[in-house]
Amino acid sequence: MRKVLLATTALVAMGGVSAASADVTISGHFSLEYNSWSDNTVETDANDSSMVDTSSMFINFSETLDNGMSIAGKTGQDGTSSGAMDWIGGSVSGDFGTIGFGSGYESGDAFATATDVTADEAHSISVSDTTAYDSTNDIVMPGDEQLPGSTVSYLSPDMSGFQFSVGMGDTGAYSDTTSIGAKYVMAVAGGSMTLKYAQSDTGSTTSAATDDVEATSLGLVIASGNATLTIAQNTVGMGTSTTDYTANSAGVTYKVSDTLTVQAYTGSTEDDIDATYEINDTGMGFTYTVAPGLTASVTHNNWDRKATGETDESGDNTVHIRPLVEVAHPILIRLRTSTLAPLQVISLH
Repeated sequence: MRKVLLATTALVAMGGVSAASADVTISGHFSLEYNSWSDNTVETDANDSSMVDTSSMFINFSETLDNGMSIAGKTGQDGTSSGAMDWIGGSVSGDFGTIGFGSGYESGDAFATATDVTADEAHSISVSDTTAYDSTNDIVMPGDEQLPGSTVSYLSPDMSGFQFSVGMGDTGAYSDTTSIGAKYVMAVAGGSMTLKYAQSDTGSTTSAATDDVEATSLGLVIASGNATLTIAQNTVGMGTSTTDYTANSAGVTYKVSDTLTVQAYTGSTEDDIDATYEINDTGMGFTYTVAPGLTASVTHNNWDRKATGETDESGDNTVHIRPLVEVAHPILIRLRTSTLAPLQVISLH
């Protein structure tokens, strides 16, 4: 009997190919701000204008894993004078939602609502405060929300317009922070209406202290066509009798064209502990896109502030021009592996 042995190297095939890819982007921006101001206080060591330039740089990456989950992260510096790369964060996402860590990815305060919709919020209030919310020279601007960020957080998936988040901020001390929030989006007459709520509790600095801080944020956002209206009530207070601030405010933006957007907001802050305390602030401005990656904006603020035992202040601030240059350069890194099937041997008798 004749036997024929064929070593079928020509039949060697790709047994399978597995691939993973990571997208890495280096991005940055530069801005120059010229701010002029006037107020009712007598200044002996400052003039009525200032010029500030800042730059930032970030390295971002994202990847889709074989099981469909996504991971992302970034590191960089956000306009700090030291240039330190201290902006660090990341996330893990899937059908279960998103777990976020650190700067840029945590969602503990995701549903807090601010109304300072202008490109800048400028004031020249002369008092300073080294301890927040202790009724000593506190500056609680009405357009701002007061919830702190988290160290780690969980953001639920969108469930028919409803989402919620929980977060925890680790201070490395006794005063850790917990936060919760939620929003619900519904369609209304060709637009949308969003209800938002967020709350945080920062513990006392020591077990015997009474300087715990609680903050809440309640917001309503109505979008219709090119206009968006945002209404908010933000509260923050320290202890049971130190401070109890409430800010009511509203802001509106209107997209005039693909290159021009106008904005305005107004609001006031009061303190239930100090009946004299009050801050009023109104801002208006516009943002113009010169070209993709280059924008310029002008913002004007009119404000006043008073508190028990302090000189009343009022003034105007105008950021005449604020060009913002943003550049993002993507770098695609692909990692690919392949596996060959074993050599097949066919024996013919």
